[in-house]
Order: sequence, then structure tokens, then C-alpha cells
Amino acid sequence: MHLGYSTYAMKELDVFEVLPRLQAMGYDTVEITVRDGWSTAAGNFDRPSRIRLAKAFQDLGFPPPPLMDELPNCLPGPGLADTLRRFEASCILAEDLNFRDGHAVITSTLGGLSSPWEEAKQAICEGLLQLADMAEQHGVILALEPHVGNEFDTPEKAVWIMEKTRHPSLKLNFDISHFHVQGLDLTHCVKLCSPYAVHTHIKDGSMVNDKVRFLLPGEGNLDLTAYMLAMKKSGSKIPITVEVSAMIWTRPDYDPWSSAQYCYRVLDEARENADAILQSSASELN
Repeated sequence: MHLGYSTYAMKELDVFEVLPRLQAMGYDTVEITVRDGWSTAAGNFDRPSRIRLAKAFQDLGFPPPPLMDELPNCLPGPGLADTLRRFEASCILAEDLNFRDGHAVITSTLGGLSSPWEEAKQAICEGLLQLADMAEQHGVILALEPHVGNEFDTPEKAVWIMEKTRHPSLKLNFDISHFHVQGLDLTHCVKLCSPYAVHTHIKDGSMVNDKVRFLLPGEGNLDLTAYMLAMKKSGSKIPITVEVSAMIWTRPDYDPWSSAQYCYRVLDEARENADAILQSSASELN
């Protein structure tokens, strides 16, 4: 099971400096954040820069990068037209950086949701199908991320969207933290989401006075070994990708490099623990 890191927590850093340092730490994949305001937003990369970035990934032995976007609106109407224009720019960037066979991946939460889920879910599907059609034209899969505090916030809703749309270019980004902070069972969440997931995020967190407090992996009570074990048992081959919350990386004393190193260490340890448990179980059966 490979480990990845998202540049979401490295907003102002030079991606060409970031990549070799993350590779030296041991990370197997890197997710590039293309949200507005990030140095790696699609509009900041001309053709030569895209060629250079794809070559940097190849030279370091990384696979093509998934992209992390933030779509402002997914509902039909004038707002969706703006979202489609922005999304196409990200799709073209993902296409340009995809130097292997297979689909590129763009992750996003659902934007533009203000109505209750039961009132909005049919319209959500209509808008998502338009986005998925555009993604398909560029060889991209849009991976939706359920998010605590959003109307799209549970594994059951995620499965409903997947079953309702059934589009090959519309899948899930599975971030266990958004379910963990709600007190949802880890195994249940993995069972429901992993069949539809093409990407993951991981962090830790808890509810403090009814407000979410996100943490680095291993800083809270999310059982990382149990998570790794559940993902392995599900048959998932998706890299486990660290996403450091803005609650952390906007602090004045935040150090992106020590945080990345710490996250690798605790996740690598959890991965080894999960492997040991599986090997022990296999030995007992034999």
C-alpha cells in the first residue's frame, strides 16, 4: 500500500522543490493542488511548465499526479456554467500531466449546496453528470469527497450518488477523517466507500464543543493500523494520501517539512503493523 502527500499544505512552495524532498522522505505519490490561489493552479502553468512538471514526476519515479480542486458549484444553472469552464482547465492540466495509460483523477468536494440533501440530491446528480461528461472527454475521473458540515457528508449519501449516476468518470475520494469526526464506524465506512473510491485523503480529528478540529494523522484517536488493515482487506490498491488541514497549515508556527516527515513516519508504522497482523493471521490459518 503506497503513501502519498498533498501539496494542499504547501500553498506558496515551489512544486519543483517539493517533489524531490517528498520523494526522499519515502512518499510514493504526490497530489497537486490546483485550487485558485495556489502556485500550482492550472492558470499558472504554460505548456513548457507542464512538460517540465510531467518530466519531474517521471524522473522521480512518481506516477502522474492526481489533482485537488475545489468546484464552487455543482447545481444546474448559470453557476454551473462557470464551474464547467474552470473544471475544464483543470481537466486539461490533468490530461497534460498524465504520461501513462489510464485515467487522471481530480478530487473535489461539492460546492453550491445550501438546500437540504433531500431537496437538492436530484439536482446534484444532474449537475454532476455534466461534470462527469466533461471529465470523460479528457480522460479524467472526478472523485467526489464527502465532507463533514456539508450536506454531502455520509458514506450512505456517497453510495447513493454513485448508484444514481453510475458514470464511469464519476467516483469517490474517500477521506476517513470526515466520517471519523462524526463518530461513524471505520469498518462500515471502508466497506461502503472503497468499492467506488479512486483516491483517498487521510488526516485525524475530533469534535470539540460541537466544532470540528482536524489534526495530523496520529495526533488524535483514529486507529491508523485498523484503517490500513480495513483498506487492505477491502482489496484497495489506492495510495493513502495525507491531506494536512488548513486548520494546521495556516498557523504561524507551521513547518511543512517536519509535518510531512511526521505523517510519513506514523503512516508507515501503521502500514507495517497492518502487514504484520495479516501475516500472523495467514500463519495461523496454515
